[in-house]
Amino acid sequence: MQVRPRLAGLLKLPGPVARRVDALYGRRAGWVYFSDGLATLHYSPFLDDAEFASLYDEMARDWYVDEVVDVRWRMWLLTRYALHARNLSGNYAEFGTYRGGCAWMILSTVGLEPTRRFHLFDTFTGIPNDNLTADERAAEFGGRLSDTSVEYVTALLRRWDPVPQLWPGDVFETIPAVDTGQLAFVHMDLNAAGPTLHVVEHVYDRVMPGGIFVFDDYGGPGYEEQRALIDSFMRDRPEELVALPTGQAVMTKLVS
Repeated sequence: MQVRPRLAGLLKLPGPVARRVDALYGRRAGWVYFSDGLATLHYSPFLDDAEFASLYDEMARDWYVDEVVDVRWRMWLLTRYALHARNLSGNYAEFGTYRGGCAWMILSTVGLEPTRRFHLFDTFTGIPNDNLTADERAAEFGGRLSDTSVEYVTALLRRWDPVPQLWPGDVFETIPAVDTGQLAFVHMDLNAAGPTLHVVEHVYDRVMPGGIFVFDDYGGPGYEEQRALIDSFMRDRPEELVALPTGQAVMTKLVS
């Protein structure tokens, strides 16, 4: 989950549309939520959830040390889908763990039984330069998100041992070698297109009927190549991938 800039120019829409928005709401409308690429006047349930607010504040203080970052809508949806998957018997998996903020929020919210596993895949040294597209190399994806480590994430998630299982290394090497068991929930947050497709190709058949995929970067600007590869993979599958206004996309696995 990479931080994206706030939408200071959200209402710079085509002329007639912008004028209609202005007429209806005004440029200084009292948005209920206005951050992370999303502005809405609609009900935002996390604003009424004191437990979620407390968890988010605790996570954000450590995850975003030098800035104030508001990705509450994305985190709310991620944790709600994780809660939904708790009713299934499978394990959880996350690809792209970074500093463990999303995993911490999921474990704090879901409380997986000690017999289940949450498999966390990351290099824990940043995005590898290998297997990037030309555009991703030009955008200097390689080396991003390097301010983390196995030791840091292990310590962060220690209270839930033995549920979190860290698998450091390039996913091109780790995911084919790791037996995750059947999966009830998958969070995809690798940022890069090639690694994302590689994981989806290996993990799709491991997800049990009713299991949930959440793609973090699906709709974000700069991730068009990733979206195209995911769409191509899903084209011949029976599931419908639903794009969300947060930039995420979600898919529920159907019965094979």
